[in-house]
Amino acid sequence: MAKRFARLGIMVVGLGLLGSGPGVSLVESAPRPRIIRPPDDRTDYFASSEMLRGIGDSICAFMAADTLTDNGDGTFTINPGTLADQFDPLCGGERFGDQPTAANCTATLIAPDILVTAGHCLDENGVRTAFDTFFFVFDYAVRTAGVNPSTFTTNQVYRGAEILGLVNNADTANDWAVVRLDRPVSGRTPVPVRSSGSVVVGQSLVAIGFGAGLPMKISGNATVQGLVENGFEADFDIISGNSGGPIVDATTGMIEGVVSSDLDVEDYHQEGGCFRATVCPEDAICTPGFTTLASVMIPEFQTAIQTAVGTGGTDGDGTGGNGGGGAAPSPCGSAGMIPFMFMMLGLAWLRRGA
Repeated sequence: MAKRFARLGIMVVGLGLLGSGPGVSLVESAPRPRIIRPPDDRTDYFASSEMLRGIGDSICAFMAADTLTDNGDGTFTINPGTLADQFDPLCGGERFGDQPTAANCTATLIAPDILVTAGHCLDENGVRTAFDTFFFVFDYAVRTAGVNPSTFTTNQVYRGAEILGLVNNADTANDWAVVRLDRPVSGRTPVPVRSSGSVVVGQSLVAIGFGAGLPMKISGNATVQGLVENGFEADFDIISGNSGGPIVDATTGMIEGVVSSDLDVEDYHQEGGCFRATVCPEDAICTPGFTTLASVMIPEFQTAIQTAVGTGGTDGDGTGGNGGGGAAPSPCGSAGMIPFMFMMLGLAWLRRGA
């Protein structure tokens, strides 16, 4: 029988121990966005556009420490099961069954040592997740068709060093975090954040993240469906693991928000003797009327980003990054190069799970 993902609720993404509290399994306890909407537009890294691959290079996965093995030679190997192992048996025709499920949440590089993500990925009712229980891992993606990611170098694996700002308050749609890494990341271009104005109805958007713990999935063909109080609604194909991931403008690649949550349904549900990805609004377990996400502007988030970018350790140099392939240093390698990173939208909770 498969281990079922938790229903949505205000719960922390815990990797190992949460501070000095009891151990919490991320898979069992994390609040996750979840829903596939027909058609399923999730795309692997290798099949995406050059612009979106470039953004993807600056997006990292939360991975539990016990998922990575330190090989002692500057490399790490992941040792998770596959999607088919997680949901056994997986129904025939389900996508990505042979891919690993090593990720828990998603974060984006906005300065050489600064990430943005969702607050609930690092906090549960004021109890912070200990940084020594997980890694931030770049390039967890299918970069070549049929070749699953398995080994990473030290240029791709980082620890968190400090939480520079965090709020996890679903009741006010205030769910965000700004994190400093243990060292600057070289060879990757920080992703720009909207600095003025707002989204408009009909604007094309893309969500990027590690839904279901799978290697990076890029979900396009989504638009702003309508503006709501302090935010907007849009339609994406995202499921557990997308939390904290960026929502970017499909044309400019600029961050418009971070994923917080979606519907109060399970990612995969049992249908007969096997498990299928939940597709709403078609599947019977879907909640009628909930077909969109919401994102809100949080002034405190904007201030935290501005402060972090202005004070972060942004003098990193060298090569490496993108797959350990020795890419040139980022042209945005200092805070002065990215003064436009002053605003951010955070995704609202549409519904609190049981």
